[in-house]
Amino acid sequence: MSQPEAEAQSIGFEEEMRLAIVGAGGYGRLALDVLIAAGISDRVLGFYDDAHAVLPDKVRGFPVLGDIGMLKSMLSVEPVHVIVAITDNRTRLSVANSLRALGGSFFTAVHPAAYISGAAMVGDGSVLAAGAVVHPNAVVGSHTFIGPGALVDRDAEVGAGVWLSAGSVVGPGARVGARALLGFNAGVGRKASVGSDAEVGPLRYVPREGGG
Repeated sequence: MSQPEAEAQSIGFEEEMRLAIVGAGGYGRLALDVLIAAGISDRVLGFYDDAHAVLPDKVRGFPVLGDIGMLKSMLSVEPVHVIVAITDNRTRLSVANSLRALGGSFFTAVHPAAYISGAAMVGDGSVLAAGAVVHPNAVVGSHTFIGPGALVDRDAEVGAGVWLSAGSVVGPGARVGARALLGFNAGVGRKASVGSDAEVGPLRYVPREGGG
C-alpha cells in the first residue's frame, strides 16, 4: 500500500525549534497537552485557527495568534515546526500539504507514556497520546493520530492522515489506508486491510479476508 503522503520519517528535535499548533479545538488542546507532558511547551508559540475571531485569546495560557494564512506568511520569513491538529482527516492532510508546499516543517508529538520501537517509523506531524504503542517494523504515515492505548502492531502499515481512536488495534502485518478512521476499541486483524477513507466503527473488528 503506497501512499505518497505517508513519508515515514525518524523523529528529531532541534535545540532552537519553535512550534505552532494549527487548530485550537479539542485535538489542538490534546496536542498541547502532549507537548506539556513531554516538557517542551516552552517551544510553543501558540495556535493558528481560521475561527480565531470567535475563540478565546488564549488556550491554557498559550495565545491564539491568527488564521492559517498568517502562519503561512510567517513560514515565508522564519522557520517554525507545525502540528496540524484538525480532527477531520481529509482537512488535516489538505492543510498540512499546503503548508508543506511552502516549505513548512512538521513535528511529531509523543507523550512520554507512549512507546515507539526503535525499529518502527512514524511520519512527521503525527501525535501519539499517552499509552499509544508502535511495535517493531511498523510504519505510520505523516499526520496520523494514535490515541490513548491504541496499538500499531509489528509489521503493520498505517497510511497518512489516519485517526486511531482510543483502544484501537492494528494487528500484525495489517494495512490501514490513508485518512481511515478506527473508532474506540476497534480492531484490524492480522494481515487484514482497511481501505483509504474507510471508517471502522467503535468495537468493530475487521478480519483478514479469507481468514487464516
